[in-house]
Amino acid sequence: MTQLARFGTLGLAKETTAGTYVAPAVGIPYTGSSGFEDMIAQIKDESIRGNDTALQGSYAGPAHAEWTIDCLAYPDLVGHFLAATIGPDTVTAGTSTTLSASTTIGATAIQTAVSLAAGTVVKIGTGAAIEYAITDGAATGTGPYTSNVTTVLGKTGVNRVGLASAHSSLDPVLGATTHTFKQSTSPLPTYSLTYYDTVSYVSCSWARFSELQIKIDPKGAVTLSTKATSFPSVAASTVSETYSSYDPLLGWSWTLTNAGASSTRGKSLDATIKRAVEAIESSDGTQVPREVFAGALEYDATLKAIFENSTDLALFLNNSQLPLTASVQQPLTRGGQSLTLTASKTVWHKGKRDMSGSYAQADFSISGVWNSTDGGAVQATLLNWQVTAY
Repeated sequence: MTQLARFGTLGLAKETTAGTYVAPAVGIPYTGSSGFEDMIAQIKDESIRGNDTALQGSYAGPAHAEWTIDCLAYPDLVGHFLAATIGPDTVTAGTSTTLSASTTIGATAIQTAVSLAAGTVVKIGTGAAIEYAITDGAATGTGPYTSNVTTVLGKTGVNRVGLASAHSSLDPVLGATTHTFKQSTSPLPTYSLTYYDTVSYVSCSWARFSELQIKIDPKGAVTLSTKATSFPSVAASTVSETYSSYDPLLGWSWTLTNAGASSTRGKSLDATIKRAVEAIESSDGTQVPREVFAGALEYDATLKAIFENSTDLALFLNNSQLPLTASVQQPLTRGGQSLTLTASKTVWHKGKRDMSGSYAQADFSISGVWNSTDGGAVQATLLNWQVTAY
């Protein structure tokens, strides 16, 4: 019977030992096709045997699998792909404290047992009363500490938006966890992918990711497109996946810093982190690869911008090599989670004016250059509510 394609599932798990399968720890809510394909090289026998047919035989050669996975940028899911392409996750735990006094609906200040730094995204309360806010300025007092808070980004000072719920004294106040991904001399992790194609379950081990493309456009959700190479598929047991419960990051929340200052000229950003990945065939006497190897990192981006002055174009013309930072953050009411990509040294190797539309625009091609600040070409900072490392 014909199967509904939307019943397909895809799960991911980090392997403890490279090539040893692990059942899914997280579900990937992919869009379109999973992009999975077993690749088996065909070894052809085209010997001459006194007949007029070219192909005399064909044999199965080395085998591996290739993946292309597209999904929305869920703020908890993206960390897996950042660890897979950039490098290890360094976790900075958020402040954990409690309310020292109860609050009322509309409150724009809270008292806590521990001081909260300015600009701290916090989760307040329990159960259905959980809500998110950001501290507006540094805490005052010597304990308990008083912090001004607002539940809408940018609404500070006299414009603060107060809490939506009342909270009791000793209710938990938890700061978001910061995950920082930088390049490392340590080998990148390997992953197991489990795919249900609506007919059966298959799994692939020793998956290494070769590309992570992050597309930001104010008109839509931030999207991810990843590519991976793995061992060929084998039959797998029935599994179930746990999917993200958070909203994806949205393009309208994008903020851009380039030319040494904040910019509102950006129209879209397409950033790609990639490594050359190869399934290595060797003298191990098996059809599957010896291993899947990941090479050096490259970071490239294309920026579409409003051309209202020469600031961006000068970065190309003068080979200025200044930082480029792109950040997207959820509304606080949806969790306030954020993703920031930072290339502290960039080369702008293409700058082209675009006068084809009704207003002047420009296209730029940018690459990250190794620098000591990033420890490579790019680093990513993910702020979310997952307390463990990716």
